[in-house]
Amino acid sequence: MPEQKRIAFGYNRNEINRIIINETQALTVKLIFELYAEGKSLDNISRQLAACEIPSPYNNPKWGKQALSKILSYERYHGTDDYPKIIDQELYDRVLEIRQSRAK
Repeated sequence: MPEQKRIAFGYNRNEINRIIINETQALTVKLIFELYAEGKSLDNISRQLAACEIPSPYNNPKWGKQALSKILSYERYHGTDDYPKIIDQELYDRVLEIRQSRAK
């Protein structure tokens, strides 16, 4: 059996190896996108997640900027052939636009 690749935060594999949404993690993914779209910084989002005691993808109490940035840049969250949709395209596009404007 081939080795399984790690899948993105917010997803699991079911018994037939299909990618499914991890509902608890998906709520966190949505929250991260929504907070960023509201104009919150990565530091602010990190503090907010820690205050709510939401663990990072590696089960750490503190979220690093890199983990948050990776989630915000992951295109599959708005759905692909293999990955079910966690966020809608409009929210993803809004976050992408903000990220691009902040990078300038």
